[in-house]
Amino acid sequence: MLAVLALSCGEKGPPYPPEPRGPLPPGQVRARQVGEQVGVGFVVPVARGEKEAQQPVRAEVIRVSYPPGVEATADPDAFRRRGEIVSTYERDPLQSGEPLTLSDETLRELPAGGAGYTVRYAVRVRDRRGRPSPLVVAADLGLVESAPPPTALRGEPTADGIRLVWDAPAAEKEFRYNVYRPADKPSALDEPLNAKPLDTTEFLDTTVETGERYMYLVRVALAEGRPHRESADSETIAVVAEDRFAPTAPRGLVAVQEGTAVRLFWDPNPERDMRGYRVFRRGLAQERETAWARIGPDPVERPLYLDAEVEIGQRLAYRVVAVDRATPPNESRPSEVVEIELLGEPTTGEADRP
Repeated sequence: MLAVLALSCGEKGPPYPPEPRGPLPPGQVRARQVGEQVGVGFVVPVARGEKEAQQPVRAEVIRVSYPPGVEATADPDAFRRRGEIVSTYERDPLQSGEPLTLSDETLRELPAGGAGYTVRYAVRVRDRRGRPSPLVVAADLGLVESAPPPTALRGEPTADGIRLVWDAPAAEKEFRYNVYRPADKPSALDEPLNAKPLDTTEFLDTTVETGERYMYLVRVALAEGRPHRESADSETIAVVAEDRFAPTAPRGLVAVQEGTAVRLFWDPNPERDMRGYRVFRRGLAQERETAWARIGPDPVERPLYLDAEVEIGQRLAYRVVAVDRATPPNESRPSEVVEIELLGEPTTGEADRP
């Protein structure tokens, strides 16, 4: 009986696959045509573990090419059988989470610079021991003939954002455009500010913050959809979103007596950067007019105000200005002046006040 038990204890369970030792795969792998090159963007993965040997130090871009007329089939073995390394980048270590873009400058070796080809890219990273991560494959990219980039890009701050204008390439055809606002330098992971290619040579960026500095560039959109296929970059310009533009004067100011107070209301201003309003009052005595005095909080946030610091029998004038969020705020011209005389018997106490 003891011998049988001993034999039973020696049985082995099913084998487990070895734990992976190479780096984790890169993230957000995308390819895009920019002029006569392709940029392949990705995000550097974190190290698989805490050992020094596990730090990623090298990135590789591999390409498989399909000539015009050849179908780009879903072949999981294509990179192993005929993939070629077209770009590399080394740094010890690669910075985890950093977006990188590597350019494939070998396309010029293909007939017609690759126009008409379908290219498939994959990215992997290697650690200090040379161990590779899994390949991460980008969406197939159908290359097209490029076009000259836009020229003479310029920008200016406006009350509604930064307005960009550029010149079309010198060619007898219609072009469409994509506008970019790179954070530092252009990346293959960047997306255009415009939702779809623009038919005009101007664009208003309404997403800016006052006082911030922004970089811009424009490309010709060579084809529809993603992956993006675009011309080379226009020149890159920097524009500061300065707010030098006062709001328009408030309109529709009305004053009505409400008990022993005056209720003011007016139309809201349309500007995006409105901070509020300033309300001014002056007395209209028979002998003389008093000076304009600001009343209420600074600013009044909504287009209405109740002035309770008045008395029956007074004749008063009111006007309102709008202020924006600039530092210091820009102030509009005054609204039209409205006048009102408070009627009724003088009262004591606060019973009649709202």
